[in-house]
Amino acid sequence: MNEDGGQAGQVRLQLTVASVALAIGVLVYLADRAASRSILMPNFGAHASLHAFGAVGLWLPSFVHSFAFSLFTAAALHPQVRPAFAACVAWGALNVLFEIGQHPRVSVHLADGLRRCEGWLPSAQSLSNYFVRGTFDPGDIVAAVLGAMAAAAVLHLTHRRVKVHHAP
Repeated sequence: MNEDGGQAGQVRLQLTVASVALAIGVLVYLADRAASRSILMPNFGAHASLHAFGAVGLWLPSFVHSFAFSLFTAAALHPQVRPAFAACVAWGALNVLFEIGQHPRVSVHLADGLRRCEGWLPSAQSLSNYFVRGTFDPGDIVAAVLGAMAAAAVLHLTHRRVKVHHAP
């Protein structure tokens, strides 16, 4: 297999795994979460009583978010000799920070700061509401870190050494 074909196959596999994971995450919101808890999908709470995912459904979205978006980001980056582990670190850290932002000792102060930015930050009110109305759960932090680590493992397993040709 030539180098370009190997890189394209690697990217396709990363995108496929990320898409399947993201679809599973969406299913959690469709089957297990009430409409009031699904900010981006408020009209899909009809099946929320199914609890198809059980206890795993509590933390699966946090896992899936850092996992899938790490893979999407890595697939979008320029081919490298090493896998894009920085994408995993970045998405894992972002998920952890957003979870910490929901902690009662942090959320009020963060929300106040965001409300002061409302004039020049278009999403300030939505972010403020997210932090104040969200529920801090240490399990979500663990799930986000595990999701980033799982994405790093997928990158490691699917990575093929690709020579990057640079212009002289």
